[in-house]
Amino acid sequence: LGPYQCPFVGYKALKWIGFRYLRLRRTDTDTAPVLLVLRVFSLGARSGKLFDALTKWWRRAGSVVMIAGPDLIKSTIQPHEFLEFVGGGISREFVSDATDLAKRVAAIDLKPDPDGRYRINQFFCHPDTWQMTMQELAWHSSVIMMDLRSFSAGNQGCVYELDQILKSVDLRRVVFVVDSTTDRAFLEQTLQRLWLGVFADSPNARVADPCVQLFEGHVEDAGDLRKLIQHLLVPLASQAAAE
Repeated sequence: LGPYQCPFVGYKALKWIGFRYLRLRRTDTDTAPVLLVLRVFSLGARSGKLFDALTKWWRRAGSVVMIAGPDLIKSTIQPHEFLEFVGGGISREFVSDATDLAKRVAAIDLKPDPDGRYRINQFFCHPDTWQMTMQELAWHSSVIMMDLRSFSAGNQGCVYELDQILKSVDLRRVVFVVDSTTDRAFLEQTLQRLWLGVFADSPNARVADPCVQLFEGHVEDAGDLRKLIQHLLVPLASQAAAE
């Protein structure tokens, strides 16, 4: 897979261009960036703290999409979803099949609310629909943040997501968050193994020196959180510079 971790070149310049890009207000609101959040569900409260802090900033710039889970239910539950739960109709919120998924993805709200903030669009999934939902959301996202803190061999759902990312998502628009609780040896072994199965038509197979971009820091700290956000801006900044 080339270097296991690669640096961000032109960090300061990309930071400035990225923020400038995100401040542009175009008439076509569909151009606002979409952030896909993937994570180790067992993180619990730690996941919630990062999600709350990150989305508080990101929602001023673009939308967030994610697969719903019990770890973030307090941060993401919408009024209509609560009413569905109380009324016993929560099952209608779950993705049932590919046709239903296509309709839900097409209906993602990419426009800002009256207060200027964009929405968190979450997808409730059954055991047989979360995988295709993850693939579809990755395809429609501008940037992906995958929280791999506490990642280990027991997180086979994350292994599947890593496999799909390597096969179909340009690694330059993916940031993996790790810390001392991440089983780095297992992560590296997994990435190397999955790379052997990457298809010839993968966007990463066409890159001369593909690399995984890791962010390691105390994301609960305001300073490190700002650095993470700046890392997520890199692909957007590159796009803005090319325009």
